[in-house]
Amino acid sequence: MADISAPPRVTSVDVARRAGVSQSTVSLVLSGKARGRISARTEEAVRAAAAELGYRPNVAARALRTGVARSVALVVPDITNPFFGRVLRGAQRAAQEAGYTVVLVDIGNNRAWEAASVQALLAGPADGLLLFESDLPPGTSEHAIQIEMMPGRGLPVVRLDVEAGVDFAVDHLLALGHTRIGHVSSNFDAPTFDLRAARMAERLGGPPPTVKAPFTFEGAKQAALDMLDEGVTAVFCDDDILAGGVYLAARDRGVRIPEDLSVIGFDDLDFARVLAPPLTTVAVDAEGLGAIAFEALARDLAGDRPPDEQVMPVALKVRESTAPP
Repeated sequence: MADISAPPRVTSVDVARRAGVSQSTVSLVLSGKARGRISARTEEAVRAAAAELGYRPNVAARALRTGVARSVALVVPDITNPFFGRVLRGAQRAAQEAGYTVVLVDIGNNRAWEAASVQALLAGPADGLLLFESDLPPGTSEHAIQIEMMPGRGLPVVRLDVEAGVDFAVDHLLALGHTRIGHVSSNFDAPTFDLRAARMAERLGGPPPTVKAPFTFEGAKQAALDMLDEGVTAVFCDDDILAGGVYLAARDRGVRIPEDLSVIGFDDLDFARVLAPPLTTVAVDAEGLGAIAFEALARDLAGDRPPDEQVMPVALKVRESTAPP
C-alpha cells in the first residue's frame, strides 16, 4: 500500500534557516509588516526561501490580500465554566481591534485530548495560540502565549497573582478569628492550583485539611461533605463553582453559612452575588486576562518578544459568606 501520509509541515523556522535570518524576521515579512524595518533585499530573500520550500502562507498573509480576518486559537480546559467565557470575550475584543478573530478549542478537562487538539492546531491555519493551563508538544516551535502557567517553559506567560489572592483570603479569615481553615481544591492538574495549595500551606504553617473536587456543583458538593467532617470553621475554594458545591453540602448537613462555616471562593463569577448569602471571593479581571494575553501574542506575531511573565492583580470582594467563628 502506498504511503499516503502527509509530508512534514514547512514552518517559519525552516524558512528562516533557508534565508539565513531570524524567525522574527520571517514573521515580519510574511505578516506584511517588514516595510521600514527590514531591508528590501532581506525581504526578497525570505520570500524566495518560502517559495522554494513550498511554505504555505498563514492566515495573516492571506488577510493582507483578501481582507479576511486573521485568526488565533484559544485553548481552554472547560468551556462550561463561565470563567472561560469571560476570558474569551476579553481576547475577542482585543483581537477584533487588531483585525483578528479568536477560535475557541475546549479540551473538556482531558489532557490527552488537549495534546491532540494542540497538534491539530499546529497543522492548521491559526497564526498563533493562547494556551490556558496547557503547553506546546515537546520539540515544537510556534507563536504562543501561556495563560495561568508558571514561567520557565520557554513561552511568555500571562497569569493572575494567585499568591496575593490566597494571602487576601487567609488574612481575612485569620482576622475574623478562624484557626481551623480547610481547602477545597481543584482536581484538575494545573500549576495555578498547585501554587494555591503551596501558598496556603506556607501561610498556615502546614497543609490544611484538603479535599479535591471537580468543577461541577454536584461533584464539589460530594467532596465538601467530607470536608465538613473535618471540623473546620472556614474553607477557601479554588473557584466559585467549588464554593457553590460547599453551599450545597452545608445545606444538606444543616450547616449555616456564615454562622457555622465561612466560605471564600475565587474568580467572582456572576452567580457569586446571588448565592444566599452572597459569596466572599477573590475578584479577578477575566476579560482583562484574555485581552492582555492576546496583546502579548500580537506582539509576538509582530516579531516583538513580549515579557516572559505578566502578572495581573486580584482583590478580595468581602460579602456575607464570612464571619467570626
